[in-house]
Amino acid sequence: MLYWCEGDKYSTKSRCKVGVTCADARLLELFVDWLVHYYNINKNAVKLRLHIWNGTNENEAKEYWSNMLGIPLQNFTKSWIKPKSGKHRRYPYGICRASIDSKKIFLQILSEIRDEFEVTSSNP
Repeated sequence: MLYWCEGDKYSTKSRCKVGVTCADARLLELFVDWLVHYYNINKNAVKLRLHIWNGTNENEAKEYWSNMLGIPLQNFTKSWIKPKSGKHRRYPYGICRASIDSKKIFLQILSEIRDEFEVTSSNP
């Protein structure tokens, strides 16, 4: 259900990502554990990308998410820095996206959702 509601469902022929973007570290921890447990993903294969606001300490934010998720700092990709807005205070460490590159798992998850919930769509 988490992936169905919050997960990335867009793909191209050459690239498929399985990812969730969220400000709640516990939810992302659950997502990462799900990938490790049910899809036999090595935790070190998980990449993280921050969505932070201008003025946020990027290094502190990376340390926070790394510690919360148990993902090494070298697994961060380039952060996306958003211009200032009123919501910055709600998310002092930004919003984090955890993802893996795997067309096989991407298609498997979509198939499992479709099979479990009898969802019909134009996606694979």
